[in-house]
Parts: sequence; structure tokens; C-alpha cells
Amino acid sequence: MVDKRILITLAFLLCSLDLLAEDKTDVVVMTNGDHFVGEIKKLEFGQLAFKASYMADSVNLDWTKVQRLESVRRFRVELASGALRSGSILKRPSTATSPGDFDVVEDVGTTSVSFLEVVELDPLEGTIWRRFKGSVDVGFTLHPQEQTAYSTSSNVDFPAENFLVSSQVTSQFSRQEGAEDSEHHSASLSYYQFLSKNWFVMGVGQALKNNQLDLDLRTTLGGGGGRFLIHTNRTLMTATIGLGWTREKYFDTAENTETAEGLLGVRFYTFSFASSQFDTRIVVYPGLTEWGRVRVDFQSSLVWELWKNTFWKVSILENYDNRPPEGSRHNDFTLTNTFGVSF
Repeated sequence: MVDKRILITLAFLLCSLDLLAEDKTDVVVMTNGDHFVGEIKKLEFGQLAFKASYMADSVNLDWTKVQRLESVRRFRVELASGALRSGSILKRPSTATSPGDFDVVEDVGTTSVSFLEVVELDPLEGTIWRRFKGSVDVGFTLHPQEQTAYSTSSNVDFPAENFLVSSQVTSQFSRQEGAEDSEHHSASLSYYQFLSKNWFVMGVGQALKNNQLDLDLRTTLGGGGGRFLIHTNRTLMTATIGLGWTREKYFDTAENTETAEGLLGVRFYTFSFASSQFDTRIVVYPGLTEWGRVRVDFQSSLVWELWKNTFWKVSILENYDNRPPEGSRHNDFTLTNTFGVSF
């Protein structure tokens, strides 16, 4: 029979090994002399999320105030040029003779750039579930005049070494005594494969149900290419062009209609450090097989951070069709206020 003391000793050693394996020794030194040793969580929108062992929660550090950084862990590094790199990272004090003060050490060599060209950092270690990031927000309104409304949305992204998968789901419902219920439900899944020099290719799938437009279901599959017009750690602007195939079913018709369309899109995103985010997207679908028809999907949101990982969001959604079925509306416009959390 095995001695209990031996079992206890083995359990203690295993726990110690786990703790050592989880220990993080990333180093960050700020321009004011503050020195941190712990774990780099991510860099996003000009904020470096960092957590030391003595911190209850991670803190956000201003990326422009980082003087030195070092980690032997492997990171996905997104650059302002649109290029992606992966490897251990090192940021050293910049000098006049060495403007490339940020190194990404890969298996095939080292890439040196200015640290201000680094747009995003994501750890590549751990389980695949740790790589997901996104947000969920919910709004609910109850009026005395027999009116009820709710709205919810979620965004989930999966950044890999050289591609990004992004999903979005929104749902809105409004009921008022004596009026028709209003429903708007949409879902989208997008894939972006990043190329060099600010170019990327993409594929997208969308589904929309909107009774204000008499639309039972609209599904769109498309693809194309795009370019970063602005790509910094505070501001993003992209332009996309492609082709799409759309299938529609309206409430008052028994048949599905199928059309080929163009796809022209612009997105603008900007971030104010520790304050607010502004995101606007517009996609225009000019008809190809139904010449002269034009559809427009527009969404815009303004987000204020209330507390760590919690926010208040004001959103605008609009779907427009210049040639809807006879008797149907041309557009549906919604404005929502929601509260949410990010992860």
C-alpha cells in the first residue's frame, strides 16, 4: 500500500509544476520608470492589457508610453502595413540610428519595425477558446402605454496567425397595443485572409428577417477583396469590393427570387483611449441581374466604457431598397440604447 506521505508529496510537486508553468515573466517598462513583470494579455486600440500576479484585474497601459517590452511567449502581431507576423517580441528604447525599435523573432528570422506600426498583439498560447474575443449587449424598454421593446447583439472574433473570422448577431423586437409587432433579426459570418501591403480577401454570409420590409428571409453569400485605407492602433478605415448572390422570400409571395449583385463597402472605426469607440459600416449592393435595383445596409454605433469590460452603446441600423415589392416599404430605421460586456 502506498504511503500517504508519498501521495501528498507527489500532489504538491504536481501543483508546483502547474504554477510554474502558468507563471508569466513578460516585462514592460513605461517612460515614467514604472516596471511591470507579469503577463501581456493583448494590445488593441492603443491599449496594452497587462496583468501582474499581485493584480486582481488586468490594467490598460498607453502603448505610446511603453519604453521597453520583452516576452519569450509567441504572439500574433498585426502591423499597420497589413502584414501579420508571429513569434516572441521585444521592444527596446528607440534611437536616431535605430528607428526599428520593435522586433518579432520568428523561426525564419527577425522583423524589425517602429513600435508605433504595431496595431495589435494577441497571445498564441493556451487553448483555442482563449483566442476568441467579442461583446454582448442587451437593451429592454417597458412603457406604461402597453409598449414593450428589446434589443440584443453580439460580436465574436477569432484572430488567427494570418486570417480573421468575425461573426455578428442582432435581434430587435417591439410590441405596442393596437399596432403591428416589429421584428428585425440578422446574422453574419465573415472571413478575412490578410495579404501583404494592406490588402486582404474576404468571404461573407448574411441572413436577414425584417417584417417592417415584409421580408421573411434574405440570405446573401459573397466574396471579394479589400484594402486598408487607414490602419493605426487608434483608427481603421477599409474599402471592399466584390460580388454577391442573394435569395429572398417575402411574406406575400410564394416563390423565392434569386439575384446577382455587386458589393461595395466602407468601414470607419476610431477609438479614444479609455473613453469611447465609434464604428460605422455601409455596404451598397447594386443589382447585376436586376439592373437598376440598389440595396444599402448601414450600421453605426457609439460606445462609452462605463467600467472595466462594461459599456453603454447607442446603435443605428438601416436597411434600404430602392425597388421593393409593390406595397412594401423602402427602408427600416432603428435606434437602440443597450448596455453590455466585452470579453
